[in-house]
Amino acid sequence: MDQNPTRRLEHNLGQQLALALAAAVRIAAYYEESNVVMQQAVTRLMEVLDEYWREDSTVSIAVHSHSVFVDRVRIPTTAATYERFSLLADLFERWGISQITFSHGISAAELVLALKRLSRPRGPAGQSLEDLLTLAGVKHVVVEEAVTEEEAFPCRRVFQKGGAEIISLASVLAYSGAIKLSVELRRMESQLEPGCLRRARHVAQSLVDEIRRDPGSVLALTTIKDFDRYLMTHSVNVAVLSTLLGQYLGLDRVRLGELCLAGFLHDAGKLGVEQDILQKPAVLTEEERGEVRRHPLMAVRSLLTGKRLTLSGMRAAVVAFEHHLNYDLSGYPPVRFRDHQSLFGRIVAVADQFDALTTARVYRPVNLTPPEAIKYLLQRAGTTLDPVLVGLFVRVVGVYPPGTAVVLTNGEKGVVCKPPTPGAPLDRPFVRVLVGSEPGSIRDLSERNENAFALSVAGIINPQNQGQIPAVDPALFAEFAASTN
Repeated sequence: MDQNPTRRLEHNLGQQLALALAAAVRIAAYYEESNVVMQQAVTRLMEVLDEYWREDSTVSIAVHSHSVFVDRVRIPTTAATYERFSLLADLFERWGISQITFSHGISAAELVLALKRLSRPRGPAGQSLEDLLTLAGVKHVVVEEAVTEEEAFPCRRVFQKGGAEIISLASVLAYSGAIKLSVELRRMESQLEPGCLRRARHVAQSLVDEIRRDPGSVLALTTIKDFDRYLMTHSVNVAVLSTLLGQYLGLDRVRLGELCLAGFLHDAGKLGVEQDILQKPAVLTEEERGEVRRHPLMAVRSLLTGKRLTLSGMRAAVVAFEHHLNYDLSGYPPVRFRDHQSLFGRIVAVADQFDALTTARVYRPVNLTPPEAIKYLLQRAGTTLDPVLVGLFVRVVGVYPPGTAVVLTNGEKGVVCKPPTPGAPLDRPFVRVLVGSEPGSIRDLSERNENAFALSVAGIINPQNQGQIPAVDPALFAEFAASTN
C-alpha cells in the first residue's frame, strides 16, 4: 500500500482528470454545446485542468499498454474506473495517438471543439488528429502519434486475412503456449509432475500481460473450441475469462497472475479421474458422477503434496477445492466449517460455468448459445454464483458475447467478434459479417444514424446446434500458430 501522501494526491487528481476527460468525450458524442449536460461536463473538466495549471502551464494524459498516465504518473485502475479508463484506451487506439497535452489558456469553447473532434469517427485517410484539431481552430491541445505496434514490437505485429480477420500474433502466441502446456498436463498420470507449476506460472503471466495489452484478441480466441480437446482448451479459457473479470475488478498484475494460474489449474484433480468417464458421450451414472466429484480434493493433493509451498500455489489449491462449492455452499465437496467462497473461487466459478455452457457437448440434446449461457448465469446469481460477479461478467463480455451468431436488422448474418466499447450499451457489440453485402466487414452496433442506432441484433442463431461459432477464423489461428514453429 502506498503510504506517500503526495503520491496518493497525484493518483487522486490524475484519476479525476482521466474520468472527467472520458466522460466529456462520451457526452460530446451525443449532446450539442448548448446542452446543460455538455456544459456541466466541460466545466468539470476545466476545474480539474485548473488544478494542474496551478503548478505548470501544461498537463498531459497518456495511454500505454492499456494503462493511463497523467504527467508520467501511472493512475491505478479500480472496478469503478475500469470502464472509463478502457474508453480512453480505445479512444487513443482509434486515433493512433499516445498522448494528449492541454495547455493553460484554453477556453471552454475551444475545449468543446476539441472534445467534439475526439468523439467523432476517425477522419479521411491521410488526415491526422493533429491536422483536424488545427482545422477546427484548436490551439491549446497537442497530440502525439503513437508508434505502431509493428514498429515497437515486431513480435506483436497484427495479421489479417482478406482484409477482415485481424488478430495480434502476440495473442496467438500467449494462448497457444497455454494450450500446449495444457496438453502436456493432460498426458501426466494422476498428478502434476515436478516443475510444471513453475512453467504454469510463466504461461499464466504471459496470458495476463497479453490480456492487459489486448483483451479483445485473447477473448476472441476462447471461442475456438474443439470437442475432442475440450479438457485442454477449457482450463485455458477459464484462466482467460477469470483474468478478464479480475482486470475489471481492478486487480494488479501480480494478483492477476495468481488468479490466472488458479483458473488454469482449477481442474488439475481430473488428472486422477478415468478418461473414459471424463469423455463419456452420455449422461454419467451416479457412481461415475461421484468419481468426478472427487476431483477438487484430488487437485488439492496434487498441487500441495511434495512441493515447495508458494502463495500462488496455495491460492490455486484453494480455488481448485472451491470452484464447485457454490456461492451458497450447496455444492461439493461438502463443508462444515466454512461460511463463504474466496474471491478467486467465486471468480473462477463464474468463468468455469460460462465456458462449460458455451462448449458443445454430444450428450446435450440442445447446446446453449452464449446469450442463453448468460441468462443461465443470471438465473443462478445469488444462489450458486456470486450475484455481483455475474453482473460484472456480463459487463466484460456483453449481452451477446463473442462467438454469438446473430441476424442483424438489415438482414445480414454474422458473428460477434468483440464486446461493446466500454461505455456503450451492453447489447451493442462488434459483429463480423458472414453473409451479406460485405462479408468480412465489421459492424459496430453502437454507431448511430442521427438519434437512432444504425443496426441492431434482430435474432440469435444456434448454428448446427453447436451453440456458437468462432469469433475468429480457426484456419487463421492455425496459420499463425504454424508460423511460429
